[in-house]
Amino acid sequence: MAFEIITQAPRPQKIAMGLFLLVVLGAGGYFFLLSPRMLEVGNLREQRAAKQAELVQSKAVAASLARFKQEAQALRAKLETAKERLPSEKEIPGLYRQVSDLAFQSGLSVSLFQPKEPVTKDIYQEVPISISAEAGYHQLGSFFERLSRLPRIVNLTDLKLAGISRPTGTLRADVVLATYVFRPEGAPPPAPATGAKR
Repeated sequence: MAFEIITQAPRPQKIAMGLFLLVVLGAGGYFFLLSPRMLEVGNLREQRAAKQAELVQSKAVAASLARFKQEAQALRAKLETAKERLPSEKEIPGLYRQVSDLAFQSGLSVSLFQPKEPVTKDIYQEVPISISAEAGYHQLGSFFERLSRLPRIVNLTDLKLAGISRPTGTLRADVVLATYVFRPEGAPPPAPATGAKR
């Protein structure tokens, strides 16, 4: 029946009805078919942009990681070089003997040679050595110069000089030397100092 009404309608009405049907079909197609696809395409574009940003960030992190690995390797090499200059705990008695021999070879008259208890720091232990001796300026200078040539690090941390009333012009020297022992990775942390506030 509705089809007969449309077929018998005048031509301008048929054209208007056809245009109306085309508009309804176009709008329906847009809203039901095309619009959801456009939303999906928009969402996919946003996801793609996010993934590209994530990829750029990951590449930057990967480049930084490679640089950090190189820096860590260089620092490990420096640490190994520094550790070669630090005596191990087993070498400390031999180092004491070397220092004592250098004092004798330099002409120091040693009255006290006293290794002290190591002081634990974050990554190393400081091993102090107290020496009291009588010597001339040149002999003391010779001793310090010989110490500086040792393959292991031995630092002068304290020096007190006092003149002695003798015609030879000798001095009394109270010297504190220190060498250092590297604490390996994973070593327990240093114990808190006694009497420290908590």
